[in-house]
Parts: sequence; C-alpha cells; structure tokens
Amino acid sequence: MLRLYSEKRTARILARYAGWIAELSRRYGLPEAWIKAVLRREIEEIDLLDLAADALVRLYWLRWRLRRLLCRLHLCRRAEPRPRRGPLGKRDSSTGYAQIFAFVAIDAANYALERGLEDAAGLGLPEGWRPDRERSEDLCAMWHRLARDPRFNIRMGTLNMLAAAEEMNGHTDVSRCGPEELQRAFTRYNAKVDRITDYGRRVYAYYLDYAKAPEGGVGTV
Repeated sequence: MLRLYSEKRTARILARYAGWIAELSRRYGLPEAWIKAVLRREIEEIDLLDLAADALVRLYWLRWRLRRLLCRLHLCRRAEPRPRRGPLGKRDSSTGYAQIFAFVAIDAANYALERGLEDAAGLGLPEGWRPDRERSEDLCAMWHRLARDPRFNIRMGTLNMLAAAEEMNGHTDVSRCGPEELQRAFTRYNAKVDRITDYGRRVYAYYLDYAKAPEGGVGTV
C-alpha cells in the first residue's frame, strides 16, 4: 500500500511540532525522544487505507448526527442507528499523526484525570465531567477533535504512551527502564500484547537515535 509520508516529510512534521513535543515532555515527564520515536513510527506507516478508514468514520458520524436531528424534529423514532456490519458501520479509526483511536484517547484522558496529570479544563472538558467510550456523543466528539487538531492528537497520544508504560512496567519513570521495559511499553502503544513485537523493537531503535541526537533527522537509524 502506498504510504503518504516520506522520511523527509516525516522529519518536517516532527520539526514543526518540536516545541509542542518539548512542552508535553516537560508536562508529563516523558522524554522528547520517546514521543518523537512513537510519532515517527506512526506517521511513516500512514497509507491510503488509513485515509479510507477516516472517511468511513466521518460518514458514520454524519449519518448519526443527521438521524439525531431528525429525531429531534420528530421525523424518526430511533436516535441511535442500528449496528451495522461492514464499512458503513465503522465508528472509530486510528487517526492523525499519533494514529490514535477515539476510544483509546478517551481512556488516556481518564487516565490523566485520575492521576492528576491534567484537569478537565486542560483537556477541554466540562468541569467534573468524564468521557465515556461507550457513549456515542463522547466517541464522536473525541474522534473529530483528534482528526482536526494535530496538537490535541499528539497530546492524547503522549498520554497514551504514559498509560502504556505504567500498564506494562508498573511505573512511568523512564530512568528505571531497561531496554526490554522500554520495548514492552512501545509495543503496548501499538497492540495489547505481552511480548515485544517488531513495532516495539523499531520504535526503540528510533528512541535511541533521538536520545543520542535530539535534533537529528529521520533516516539515521
């Protein structure tokens, strides 16, 4: 499948958001090299199928919003569309530079709120409100925000990186992590498995690359 981002274009994207990545690193205590390594891997894998998946999700939520409007006007009885199989039933997709699903971002938001890493206002949520991955309104709002706001997308990806590190290693102190712990955490960002995958090994190589030369370009591994 044709990939959409060359190595040079990926490097330009990371350079464009370098200041934001540095801010997230300071805020959450995750090394810039960690954030850049995961983003690099995710961006370089984006292809035409990802765009098609995003288009199907947009179509689903457009239909959902239209149906809710018709129900408010008393022109239909069922606000929630019946579950569909196949492409027209696609409610979520990994989107944006962090290639993060809306339900994963909702979990990451709740992780940050529960641990005091962020407050509701910082995440753009009403005070005291918690997003629910099973609630269509929350899933729809989260997906669209991830798709249209690259800074928010990278932020939620970073929070998910923290959650992955804690889940796999029991802590988020990178200074205590050896190579295997790092690779397990990188792997968990991509898949819910206990073993280290090729994804985790590749991101680890990128991490070492950025840790040695933070300003280095893509393609040095």
